[in-house]
Amino acid sequence: MATTKNIQSIERAFSILELFQHSGCAEHSVKEISEALDLNKSTTFGLINTLTNLGYLQQNVENQKYALGLKLLSFSNTVKVQNIIIRAVHPYLEQINRKYGETVHCAVAQNDGVIYVDKVEATGSIYISTQIGTRNDLHCTGVGKCILAYLPPEDQERIYASNLKTMTYNTITNSEQLREEIRKVRQAGYAMDNEEISIGLTCVAVPVFSGPETVACAISVSGMTSRIRIAQENGLVNELKWIAASISKNAFDYDCSRDI
Repeated sequence: MATTKNIQSIERAFSILELFQHSGCAEHSVKEISEALDLNKSTTFGLINTLTNLGYLQQNVENQKYALGLKLLSFSNTVKVQNIIIRAVHPYLEQINRKYGETVHCAVAQNDGVIYVDKVEATGSIYISTQIGTRNDLHCTGVGKCILAYLPPEDQERIYASNLKTMTYNTITNSEQLREEIRKVRQAGYAMDNEEISIGLTCVAVPVFSGPETVACAISVSGMTSRIRIAQENGLVNELKWIAASISKNAFDYDCSRDI
């Protein structure tokens, strides 16, 4: 298998972070880092300055030494939460997939969008081109609408005021229409992508709560519009709500019946 060469500056930046992890010393000076990693002092300072500006290192103003920044904790928490979600959700995704034969997703919020953290493929011939790790928009996806519905008001308003990308002629790109759509999502307890990303494909999604008004993730069933309509007639929405409530209880010890 072909390999590509690593980017040296990225390697060096990570070597600095790993030095703090393995050295047993909480703080290091530029000189100490430079010598430990056998790097030119000016190169070391440039890397440290960038990492500090980004929040991955922080400087002690009293001794001018550097330590790991608090921003790294956010990565730890995100990985922890996503791992909990995947372990808790995946058996349910497989259960839904077995019953309906459609593609099932789990997604979490990320930077005014959603990222898919788990997926079970449809058993039929229809392939939906999402991959784990893929990012998508909030305004035109079922999972995105579930998350958008429970964001803080200021975050919602930022999304409404943004450039809402058109994917198909069904995509909601008017801020007032989107606001009304999200109001209905909260009222109904589920969201839909009505051929808003791809004509012929429909998605039904529900939020999974980890606390009051706090959505940990959203799960969805996607497939050909005609098949999803039949699944809805056969109780898909209520089943998804029940599964979401079970995940909330089992993974987060939270009774979400009040929220949905």
